[in-house]
Amino acid sequence: MPYFVQLRTFVEVYRCGTITKAAANLGLSQPAATAHIQSIESLVGFALFERKARGVEPTAAAHDLALQVSTHLDAVEHKLASVRNRNNAVYGTLNIAGPAEYISQIAGAQFANLLQAGEVNLVVHIGNKDRIYQLLEDGTAELAITASTPNASVYDYQIIDSERLMLVANRLTGSYLSKQALSADRLRLYPVVSYDQTLPLIRHYFNTVFNENCQSPIAAICPDIRAIAGIVKAGIGYSVLPDYLCRDAIKNGELMQLGEPGPENFIYLVWRKGALKHPRISYARDILMAFANLNKYAAAI
Repeated sequence: MPYFVQLRTFVEVYRCGTITKAAANLGLSQPAATAHIQSIESLVGFALFERKARGVEPTAAAHDLALQVSTHLDAVEHKLASVRNRNNAVYGTLNIAGPAEYISQIAGAQFANLLQAGEVNLVVHIGNKDRIYQLLEDGTAELAITASTPNASVYDYQIIDSERLMLVANRLTGSYLSKQALSADRLRLYPVVSYDQTLPLIRHYFNTVFNENCQSPIAAICPDIRAIAGIVKAGIGYSVLPDYLCRDAIKNGELMQLGEPGPENFIYLVWRKGALKHPRISYARDILMAFANLNKYAAAI
């Protein structure tokens, strides 16, 4: 969900020390500013301000949130101000490609903040690694989000987020495996559900954590990581998933995390060399990067 406006109100209240003054600075009514603060408090799960006789006093959670978001919001405001002085080349449609799982779970908020600025429209293209880079190469997509390291000779890129790989199983399988020390040798007795035959996420986890290859029989191949989570939840073996796809399921008891968290993978925002000469692409890159690390911050809460 987009929270740009509410976060901007929070930062203004944090800096002013009073809701009344912050509301006046932003051209809001006091009830509207109060509602924005309550919305962010509901999102983070903590009170952000304590009311005093004269104004409000930030809580520890408010100090932490302000540290995390204020510079990003300032950057967005700065970019928006600079765009107002540009020519109409910034307006129009932007094509961006990315993996379905990250876009559905995380990037929606980044896209919403880009759209909320009102300068561009979006066409989102979904695909695997090969399709994402093909869309960039043939010019269909101007920007792309991918977890695979770009070819620096062809593309420029920045790290927009990261994901932590987690070894997970359904409750029945997890209860058996959790009774003894976890190892690659023990796991080979249980079926695995994978994205493809090369076991990309699973192989990376096993090599990093166990220093061994995965020898488990493959129960199913599914080229949609979201569906893999559903198959494992339903009672089939185990898999390795990005943290954002299993965090809630682990919390709710639908999945069990096994062993230690796996390696951290970077998520990249990628564009063809020279593409930033176009104001629209440069503008979109700046806005998206101002809201980088959404998953990384969520994992730290």
